Amino acid sequence: MNTITRWWITSVFVVCSFVVQAEQKKVFDGPGESDYEVHYIAFNSTFLDADIAKQYGLVRSKALGVVNISVIRREPDGKTRAVRSVIEGRVSNEIQQQNMMGFQQVTEGPAIYYLAQIQFSEAKRLTFDLTLYPEGQSEALHHRFSHVFFND
Repeated sequence: MNTITRWWITSVFVVCSFVVQAEQKKVFDGPGESDYEVHYIAFNSTFLDADIAKQYGLVRSKALGVVNISVIRREPDGKTRAVRSVIEGRVSNEIQQQNMMGFQQVTEGPAIYYLAQIQFSEAKRLTFDLTLYPEGQSEALHHRFSHVFFND
């Protein structure tokens, strides 16, 4: 599969993900006058096309969710670019049971994003605690968000 086709498929995957739930982001101060934007989304793995799931080694299941994270650096002149990052993540449920998340990096053209799968029980709130180490940032970024998954 050529690069343009792969980039197009990935773009469709990301756009479809945003249809499921609106994109969310958090902005952090970066070095100098730059900023980092951490974009995040969580959705049920059954929303993935079977071929896309297979391409990225993801399992489609009514009890598995996908977390997609990307880190964008915004320069003082307004230009943006995706940056490589090390991401450590922990997910906890309502009774504080915790699991570590393992992220895989996906690079498609200029896009860099990180995917992790998590198991969930329907209609239960999960809280995600992320520690991000973006390339070029001397201090870790910390972000927390919650999401409720439903079986579809």
